[in-house]
Amino acid sequence: MHTRRDILQGMIISIGGAPLLSACGGVAQIVPSSEGGMRFFSNEELQLVSRVSDLIIPRTETPGALDVNVPGFLDGLMAEWASADTQRNQHRNLRELGMQLGRDFVELDEATAESRLTSLDAQAFDTSASQYSAYRSWKGMITQAYFATEEGRLQEQQWVAVPGHWDPSVEI
Repeated sequence: MHTRRDILQGMIISIGGAPLLSACGGVAQIVPSSEGGMRFFSNEELQLVSRVSDLIIPRTETPGALDVNVPGFLDGLMAEWASADTQRNQHRNLRELGMQLGRDFVELDEATAESRLTSLDAQAFDTSASQYSAYRSWKGMITQAYFATEEGRLQEQQWVAVPGHWDPSVEI
């Protein structure tokens, strides 16, 4: 179950609120982390988030999640904006996601990793079981972070969910 804070944070990001917040004289700006200077993710978490992000929003004729530094944006968001409880929950969610995808997930070839993620996605969105809430949460944050970037807002004309489908009415 999500809290009101989680829902509002997601809504702000999904409607491009991060750039709007940065217009407040830099007071409310989210500063994305760079690969060498992560402030929230451990190396293992960064590898997992990067791999999942790349598979969910790959580079096509438009930039992919890694091209616009989605992992760095999420790292900055968690480091600067998330409460201590939210940070603990997200670290726990990443451990859970890593276990669901398998310890070898980040090292798998593209086709096998995509197949494994597609299978998890199907299970996660075919049921409202709480065991999949970690994946649903991170998939939502990845897509919201992508569309909060200038490239995501301006260059992406149509997004096809890979893997999975979009369901406009799901329990939160």
